[in-house]
Amino acid sequence: MRALRKRIAGFWDMPPGGITPALAVLSVAFAVGALVGLFLAAQVGGEGQESLSTYLQAYLAAAKTGNATPPEPAAAIWEAIRWPLLTLLLSFTALGVIGIPAIFAVRGFLLSFAVSSFVRIFGGAGAILAFFAFGFTGLISIPALFLLGVQGLLSAMELIGRILVGGKSPPSLPGRIFWARSGLCAAALALSAALECWAVPALLASVAELF
Repeated sequence: MRALRKRIAGFWDMPPGGITPALAVLSVAFAVGALVGLFLAAQVGGEGQESLSTYLQAYLAAAKTGNATPPEPAAAIWEAIRWPLLTLLLSFTALGVIGIPAIFAVRGFLLSFAVSSFVRIFGGAGAILAFFAFGFTGLISIPALFLLGVQGLLSAMELIGRILVGGKSPPSLPGRIFWARSGLCAAALALSAALECWAVPALLASVAELF
């Protein structure tokens, strides 16, 4: 049992004193993006809002009759992994210090804009629709993105540190724990994509009668 506890503790082990600042930076970037998305969604009007409303109403009408087309598996997988994959790639470059927070700002913006648009079009009930459309899978994909982001930002900061001190030795490759955490995130994202294909359409059909 003690050995198991050590393994679990080691799985989450990251540089001391680095987790909290990295998590804070990414949380702020995500929140700033979300606020911008909220603001811009409130400014959308005219043909833009009408087109979005027409599209959503058509989708809900199809969902009520059970004719809504679920996303293709390949499209759902790409939708689930594109931001985490880019975060992982930036973990191996010094550009990750800027790029990873930028990814979180964009992700926060897109999620907030989508949710805010639903609420603006459908009122308070739109929050329910937005949860089933984005929040259900987001409960899995967002924590996975944050885990990849924190470890990636710490890795990029280590590379920056080597550059600043003039280190000429090649950077050390990520260890097994890094890849184990990445593998856990990959499994979570695969589950998120599966839910997007098979569970979300059914959930949306179940609440379509509210609109």
